[in-house]
Amino acid sequence: MENKNERFWHRVALGSSVSFFLVYTFFLYGPLKLYIENKDTLWFSFDATLIVTLIISVVGFLVITLITSLPKRIIHAGLCCLVFALALGLFIQGNFLNIDYGSGVLDGSEIAWKDYTTYGAINCAVWAACLAFPFAFFMVFRLQWRRILMFSSLGLILVQSVILGSLIVQNQGTLNKTTYEVTREGIYELSEDDNTIVFVLDSFDENYFDKIKKDFPDYKKKLDGFTEYDNALSTASGASVALPSLLTGDVYTKKTSYSDYLDSLWHEDNVYSMLSKEGVDTRVFAQTEYFTSDAKGDIKNIVDYMDSQGAYISLIKTLYKYTAYNYSPHYLKQYFWMDLNTISSYKSKNIYSLNDAKLYSDYVRNEGFSYTDEYKNSVRIYNLVGARSPYTLTKNTIKSINGTTLDDQIYGCFNCLFAMIDDLKENGVYENANIIITANIGNKGLTQHPILLVKQSGNREGYEVSSAAVSLFDFAPTLASYHTDNYSAYGSGKTFIDFSNDANRTRYFYLNTGENNETRIEQYSTRGNADDVDSMNLLDKFYSTDVITDYRMGTSLTFTMDASANMYSTEGFCSTTGWRTPVAGPSAQMRIPIASIDSNAEDIHVFLGVHSVDKVSNCVIYANGKSVFSAKISKSFEKDGINFTVPTSLIDDNNVLTLDFEFTDISNDELELDTNKRTKVISLESFKMYTQ
Repeated sequence: MENKNERFWHRVALGSSVSFFLVYTFFLYGPLKLYIENKDTLWFSFDATLIVTLIISVVGFLVITLITSLPKRIIHAGLCCLVFALALGLFIQGNFLNIDYGSGVLDGSEIAWKDYTTYGAINCAVWAACLAFPFAFFMVFRLQWRRILMFSSLGLILVQSVILGSLIVQNQGTLNKTTYEVTREGIYELSEDDNTIVFVLDSFDENYFDKIKKDFPDYKKKLDGFTEYDNALSTASGASVALPSLLTGDVYTKKTSYSDYLDSLWHEDNVYSMLSKEGVDTRVFAQTEYFTSDAKGDIKNIVDYMDSQGAYISLIKTLYKYTAYNYSPHYLKQYFWMDLNTISSYKSKNIYSLNDAKLYSDYVRNEGFSYTDEYKNSVRIYNLVGARSPYTLTKNTIKSINGTTLDDQIYGCFNCLFAMIDDLKENGVYENANIIITANIGNKGLTQHPILLVKQSGNREGYEVSSAAVSLFDFAPTLASYHTDNYSAYGSGKTFIDFSNDANRTRYFYLNTGENNETRIEQYSTRGNADDVDSMNLLDKFYSTDVITDYRMGTSLTFTMDASANMYSTEGFCSTTGWRTPVAGPSAQMRIPIASIDSNAEDIHVFLGVHSVDKVSNCVIYANGKSVFSAKISKSFEKDGINFTVPTSLIDDNNVLTLDFEFTDISNDELELDTNKRTKVISLESFKMYTQ
């Protein structure tokens, strides 16, 4: 009579248990845990990783279950013991046995494997014990070994599930990243028939255009058919607020998070969805951060980078190699060693970046614009640096590593624009083109007075100046009016040409400002000239938060437009620019109330993500009065950020951590200045604290 334990479904019960333990540990738990721990390095989304690892895990589980369940008797028992032994060794190695090898990440630094002989011997002994454990139980406990392996497998799966679930909860909201990018696809391709071309400079004051008119005597000939609007008002200050509101006509007022604001811009019907329905080939060349995935389709050069590159296979192979490195025994690790930074090589090389010199050099290399009959209408919007500092352009639109002057920057920008306009003329498409030259913001006062030059299709002769009270909230309806008569639903509902020179109009401007933990957007109105700061009337203030919440360990916060970390800033932090918050000398401070600290933790690890270093300076950081960090802050910190540890013994009785930053190269005399007028040393983008 057949032993009931030899029946097929009994073999499946044990085989599936140990197979699930092995597959869950290495194919699912391992890569997902590593993703969460390295989410700031890995650029693809957690959802993409989860889907692929689940598929691989299901396939692996079915295959290994069949392999362990089909054989009978001693072969079945031996295979189950072997699978359990491998899973147990991987579990212990990945969670308890790994060391740093002198480096916390796989950053390309060679590892001196021969220096770890003692550790290697200990590691081998532990693995030998793991491999021997299930076989020993089989030999000694013939009646119980099946039950022991099954319950041990399920128990250790449960342990890993709790750990993984906890990591996901702690990092919720920071795992899913953009799965799209703004590419350079079609950047120099135009229609043979009908084009709308818009140049949006990051900043360029109307007053700066006087330099162009003075030093380019033939500017009227180069810009024939244009109207200069010398009384244009920007939508807002700061590119993160100004550019989206210019493009769509809807402004950010901190009533929701910045990410939710962007979601609403691109999820709902806007001028670009209208253009798409009208069959217009629309491409916007600006940084990816201004868009969401809903912009894909309507804007042709915004694509899903995973789909466009077929990168899934390469990325998953790399992630599993990284998992194998972490979970393999010491003497096998060298075969899986890799530079984790190379995973960025799978990222598109065709992403659009704000770089005027590259835009121009690639344009020249492309031998100018190309023209196609594949579509009748095209819209091309180019975001350029313009007159924003630091100044790096020469007059010939070449980047200088030594820096240039404001005049050079202005001339270099217009050298590029004039070359492109001449190209349109030479190829016979200029007259039928709509062309707009403007800027997110001006450069003086509240940055409210940008350049605005507009040429409508059909215009070819003359150059006019209009003092009409226009606003860049009129851009979206103007763009729509080139392709439909129903443009009133966008932006202000009025086009630039709807206003006469003597139009008596109230216009609005939104100033992105504040300092420390008071980040705000101020709403202004004016009925005066755009250049007259004194005519600007403050109407309202919109704050990002009124409540300082206790910090929860492991939570990633930002110093960007959402300003989730800025609430802990009490001194020396300037207004956020949208993508970063500058910290000014000679001193700054963060005061962080902590929700709870693990009673077993000896240290708190602090990480500050550095967007840019504005001035090299010695920096000392004190934690509740004790020095915990000292270094010369230089460009190298832009890659690795600022990392230091704070002994938990320094935390006061109220669970408050006060971090004082001292920039010793900045004069203490600057303390008498407003924060935003002090010397900016470093710009931060993220903040995180955690215990191990």
